[in-house]
Amino acid sequence: MAPFKVVIADPPGPDHGVEQAAFATSGLALEPVWMATRDPDLVLEQAADADALVMSWVPVTREVIGQLRRCRVIVRFGIGVDMIDLEAATERGILVCNTARYCLDEVSNHAMGLLLMLNRGLLQDVDSLRSSGWFRSQDNPPRRLTGQRLGLVGLGNIGRLVASKARGFGLEVVAYDPYVRGGNTNGIRLVDLDELLATADIVSVHCPLNASTQHLLGRRELGLMRPTAFLINTARGPIVDQAALVEALSERRLAGAGLDVFETEPLPADDPLRRLDNVILTPHSASWSVESSDECRRTAVEHVVTVLRGGVPSDVVNRAVLERVHAN
Repeated sequence: MAPFKVVIADPPGPDHGVEQAAFATSGLALEPVWMATRDPDLVLEQAADADALVMSWVPVTREVIGQLRRCRVIVRFGIGVDMIDLEAATERGILVCNTARYCLDEVSNHAMGLLLMLNRGLLQDVDSLRSSGWFRSQDNPPRRLTGQRLGLVGLGNIGRLVASKARGFGLEVVAYDPYVRGGNTNGIRLVDLDELLATADIVSVHCPLNASTQHLLGRRELGLMRPTAFLINTARGPIVDQAALVEALSERRLAGAGLDVFETEPLPADDPLRRLDNVILTPHSASWSVESSDECRRTAVEHVVTVLRGGVPSDVVNRAVLERVHAN
């Protein structure tokens, strides 16, 4: 039997040790092809006749999917699948999987770290000391965190973990998520988006990027937030209208923001966000740790192996493919 061809494009690790070990224990005849590129045309040169495609940031568009002649599964190294045309993959009967749980602790901790820094004004304290000063202005002391309201935009795996950790600091937690049913989930009250934005002291974004969440927080929505409120985004940059956010921060209509993601990445050197003194910027690093990287890479290979054995992986994103198979 000919080996299964698996194309691994734009892999997240500097070596292939984790993936190779997972392939070696699969019991399948596999032919991995490694491609250190995000160019979809170059990827297609190898992926057109592949049985599986694993990728990080390669745009897997409808055009690309239309040229995958044998592909049974596309797996993303990561949680978000906004770079994959799910509709096109579903039409072709190709499963799309992510690695849905690999960095839950890391991202929720990162969000909480930004929250604590913003609340305590730690960025300003550090800057004051680094510039040979001592105490920043005493006219604007931080507020006690206990009793403040945290509004979560999205109540998936990461949002729920943030909620659990935030309540340990005495925060009241509310959430907006149109896909979650019921008025109260594990003690988290569900509210509509406008109420969340108007009443929260801190807003933290944890929803996926798709057609319905592109610029979900635009000029109108940001205008609903209190001038003392903080915005945190560790999900995807385009969920927030970045130009509108810069205006709100510059004009002090928002107290500050903590951002790990941006509309353009890497963040351009001349981006106005870099010049603001009330924003904390990190380089899309919230998911990063030794353990999360290994788990992500291992899980991606395990999903491929499961599909090539005829099974169903745990992290199927386009489950309509499975429903269609069962219907037939």
